[in-house]
Amino acid sequence: MSVQMQRRLFTVQEYHLMGEAGILGEDDRVELIEGEIVQMAAIGTRHATCVRRLIRQFRQLPEESAILDVQNPIQLSERTEPQPDIVLLQPRPDYYATAHPVPSEVLLLVEVSDSTVDFDRDVKVPNYARSGIQEVWLWDLEINCLEVYRCPTANGYTSMQKFERGEMVAPLAFPEFEVSVDFILG
Repeated sequence: MSVQMQRRLFTVQEYHLMGEAGILGEDDRVELIEGEIVQMAAIGTRHATCVRRLIRQFRQLPEESAILDVQNPIQLSERTEPQPDIVLLQPRPDYYATAHPVPSEVLLLVEVSDSTVDFDRDVKVPNYARSGIQEVWLWDLEINCLEVYRCPTANGYTSMQKFERGEMVAPLAFPEFEVSVDFILG
């Protein structure tokens, strides 16, 4: 007779308590995804360069229109708190000092993927859709394209467009602000 092993899933509150207790250190590269503590991949030079280029682009937005957040947590649910590469947040005077941002405060979420593209596309993007994040950009550095996900539902995004070199894309929240795929991919 075989016994089915059960996983012990954690809440965001328990995850934070682990950090406060020193079980998880500040230098641990982990995030909470669907109750599981997942180790994040090391950041390679191409990934880091893409993030830097995105920061440069999004810094051009007027300061009062969005807060640019880089590799910081957002709380999607009671059991999920990822750390996306880039997030444009609704402005708040306290800069989110009282709590991590929640999906309704996210104007655009960006993941940059090289070695983790399948996990990001198959696990994280559906989580973003279920939580109601209106727009997600997934920069796929393996095949050099941008996947833009829009129109979230409980079953995923109903719209996905691919952008390749030579094309421009604008976030829903800032339709006049175009980003060059060539510039971001380098």
